[in-house]
Amino acid sequence: MKRITFAVSLLALLASSAFGPVAAETLHTIRYGDTLWELAIQYYNNPFLWESILEANPGIQITYLEPGTTLLIPFTGEQNVQSGVYATAGLTSSRSLLSRLLLETTGMLTDDPPQPVGYVIETNADENDEFGDETAYPGDWLALDIGQDQGIEIGRVFKIMQVGEDVRHPDTGEHLGQVIRAAGVCRVIETAANSSIAVLEHSYLRIHSGDFLLPYTSYAPIEVSGIDVIEGMDAWVVAFKDSDPIQAYSFDVIYIDRGATDGLNPGDLFNMFKYGNDIESPSGDVVTTPDIPIAEIIVLETLPETSAAMIISNSAVDLVSIGDRIELVKKQR
Repeated sequence: MKRITFAVSLLALLASSAFGPVAAETLHTIRYGDTLWELAIQYYNNPFLWESILEANPGIQITYLEPGTTLLIPFTGEQNVQSGVYATAGLTSSRSLLSRLLLETTGMLTDDPPQPVGYVIETNADENDEFGDETAYPGDWLALDIGQDQGIEIGRVFKIMQVGEDVRHPDTGEHLGQVIRAAGVCRVIETAANSSIAVLEHSYLRIHSGDFLLPYTSYAPIEVSGIDVIEGMDAWVVAFKDSDPIQAYSFDVIYIDRGATDGLNPGDLFNMFKYGNDIESPSGDVVTTPDIPIAEIIVLETLPETSAAMIISNSAVDLVSIGDRIELVKKQR
């Protein structure tokens, strides 16, 4: 285990927007799939200003933005964003680096999957076309196999989950479990004795019949205020939240083989390094080049043996791959 001899620097995060920072308050009509986090990116180039929109609209429900509702987008006075680049001292301050709006899509890698409370049994339940799309998108209606007999009431919100691939450890071959992916969020609008109709509020993946339901839970923001680790721990990248990519980029969610039993907590920080090597100098001396951090990774959620984490920065050429090793550099206070 190498000794960490440097402090993690401030993050420089990139955000792109078709809109510049607002110079005066404006109005926004909510569309399906809108979140406060994304609206803050759209109007301010800074996702961390989502709370300003919430404070300006005290009547909205943070867990559900009603499509068609008009939001006031306030002028914040923080118009210091240039060329879409902004910086945050989140790693060394008590300010939240991650909104809970990002945490609802993390999913999990587990050998003890959560118990479903119900299932999606039909997509596009409001359509009679037998040749209709078998997948659902935001705004579509879903039929669920739970209803009044199970205590389901109109307005109940559920997370829609999908079972993914089995995962084995890239080094030992040990079976680590299955990837469970968060596919979307739905809200019940009609109930019967043993079934319900729900509207798909948000979707992160395509929704299919057979996807299972979990109660919706609201996440608290992750506060990042860590202390440097002198002797940390190694972890392996073992799976990605997305099923298709071969490599992961900034803001992608990954799963690692360390969890709560290893002492990890949300907000802990890992680095992936390009390790130094010995090079002969023209003088004839052999020098060892320093280890270079090429990716920074924050723990989002922990299970006993695994964790979900997000890449918060990485080198444009050194992307994160399954089988990469990372090292703990900061612990949550």
